[in-house]
Amino acid sequence: MYRDIAHAVYKRGEDSMAGYQMPAWGWGIIVLDIIVFLPLMMMVNYSLQHLFPTLAIVEDPNPPAYEPVSLNEDDQSLAEENAPLADEAARGGCGCGSQSRLITSSIRSTYRTLTAVGGWRSLFRGFACYLSLAIASGFVYGIMVKAYIPSLIAAPLTALALAQLYTAWTHIVISAPSSKAFWKRLPPFKKAFQATALPVVIYFFALELASFIPRILAYGMRMNLPDPKQPGTIPEADKNDIWKAFIVVLLALVMHIFLVIPAQVVLTRVQASLLPEEDDTIVPFDRSFQGKVEPAIVGGKGFVTIKDAWQSFSRASWIRLVKLYVKIFAAGVALVFLWMVVIIPEMFLIMSHSKKIE
Repeated sequence: MYRDIAHAVYKRGEDSMAGYQMPAWGWGIIVLDIIVFLPLMMMVNYSLQHLFPTLAIVEDPNPPAYEPVSLNEDDQSLAEENAPLADEAARGGCGCGSQSRLITSSIRSTYRTLTAVGGWRSLFRGFACYLSLAIASGFVYGIMVKAYIPSLIAAPLTALALAQLYTAWTHIVISAPSSKAFWKRLPPFKKAFQATALPVVIYFFALELASFIPRILAYGMRMNLPDPKQPGTIPEADKNDIWKAFIVVLLALVMHIFLVIPAQVVLTRVQASLLPEEDDTIVPFDRSFQGKVEPAIVGGKGFVTIKDAWQSFSRASWIRLVKLYVKIFAAGVALVFLWMVVIIPEMFLIMSHSKKIE
């Protein structure tokens, strides 16, 4: 949502510059804005929206005796050398009560743990895999759309075809740094498909539904919506659009909380259950899912079922995850507000020094 707002503001400024020559120093301001805001946008759109929730979903709220991953050459623990907060949380003490402080209990503690693992680069762990996934998804999805397959069906089918990549990304995010390239960490397609096929379909169908239904409602209420054929164009304002937009946004929010997030939790936990035994995790993780997962070597499936993935996610974990999403949303809105506070005055400054092209 906030990305659409930012794009609309940028487009309005671009249109207002039509027929004018921007001063040379104006390009310097634009480059400086990109240098400043691009990392912040990537931080919000990737790290906060994707990495942090994934870690929160897989973190075990009651680890029996978690010992942080050893990443140092002298085999000392991560906590001893790099992450005192992670160590404190894992050992079950924050010095203020009997209940342990989870690593993903706050954005700050999650940030500190990630940077302790691999510096600032750890905030973008799995990005190469994510980028490859996005490109492949766009390619496959584009083929299906051109074949007149509805998005409600095309999105889940696309995700099914890329089940290995989706699972590998989750493994990279939750596990300790590895020297292996992401394509060497792909799980066997048959096993990944067997475990995640249904959760993938449920999640991506829910994702499409949470976008499709509010959009249909908006059209049904005759809201002045942006024309898809003219991206970035702001429609004429209507006083009735305020309450209509409130209803649409409220519906979208409710559907994300009660439909999309639960589906994401199940999918992520099923994917995490396929993590190889030799891969350590950067947060406490119960591989047995409260004893409900039996290794394939002893006759078990080797992964958690949808039912067990759901039931093993505690009420406290649900509350923690929803709070995290609220904070992420607030961070996104704050970033857009900051962007507008900086960009709008710059636009007026550049426009006032622009020359009209004869």
